[in-house]
Amino acid sequence: MTKRKQIVALLVGVLLLAGAAGTFAWLSVTGVLVNKFGFGSVAPSVDETLKDNVKRDVSVKNTGSAPAYLRVAVNIYWQDKDGARLWDEPVAGTDYVIDWGSVSKASASNTASSWVVASDGYYYWTSPVASMGKTDVLIKSVTEQKADGKNLVVDISTQAIQSTPDDAVAEAWGCTVKDGVLVPPHGGA
Repeated sequence: MTKRKQIVALLVGVLLLAGAAGTFAWLSVTGVLVNKFGFGSVAPSVDETLKDNVKRDVSVKNTGSAPAYLRVAVNIYWQDKDGARLWDEPVAGTDYVIDWGSVSKASASNTASSWVVASDGYYYWTSPVASMGKTDVLIKSVTEQKADGKNLVVDISTQAIQSTPDDAVAEAWGCTVKDGVLVPPHGGA
């Protein structure tokens, strides 16, 4: 091999070695990027007080980590002294008095941050509730008028669904979202 070929080979080797060292140095400086994904959760809970056998200030809280739409079902019935559900139904105004918070019937013109009752029997909160946030009062108070050995039960069942994407609530509950406001299914009650 001639001296000229040796010098060219040596220069090519030095260039390759410098390129490899530079690449290694660049990768070492930039480090590794790790993508971390967390799962959000939605968890509704009923927030209420019971004083002097009167249920008061019933609202719903999102104890999860993601914003959520909330709905509740209100079931009122009698129990006997042993806790068994009785067949006869209590009559509003006669057996108990219920003082609702601001609840309106479902319509296309619902406003954000309000309770709306739909014909499916659910009460919908029309705006997403942030993590650890809560709704306004659904029921101000429920007072039992007469007992006759029975116990009035006001059962509040809650459900929640993530607020994004909008089609999640449409698929699960048949609702739509218009300009950030939840529109319950089935029209007004």
